[in-house]
Amino acid sequence: MSEELFDEFEVGDVIALTEEGDDNPRDFRIMYIFDIEDRTYLVLVPVDQEDEEEYEVHFLRYDGTDMLQPIEDDAEWEQVEATFETLIADLEKEEL
Repeated sequence: MSEELFDEFEVGDVIALTEEGDDNPRDFRIMYIFDIEDRTYLVLVPVDQEDEEEYEVHFLRYDGTDMLQPIEDDAEWEQVEATFETLIADLEKEEL
């Protein structure tokens, strides 16, 4: 993962994003940052759902600019989701 990413984003940071079709920004907390091959992904959870048992999880690709990109390719989405599920499973094993 590039050093410049950590200058811009860190796990635990809250960022405001405007979702498509909505003019009001919504706050998201960065829960995880991970790489797959040469791409970096952020896992975001809405701040207003953090304390709930179930919450939305959003994945965005960081491409080195100041913009986060949605994942629109189904194969890429499946790869990111599988990596995230493995990460969560590993964290749960560590807690036992």
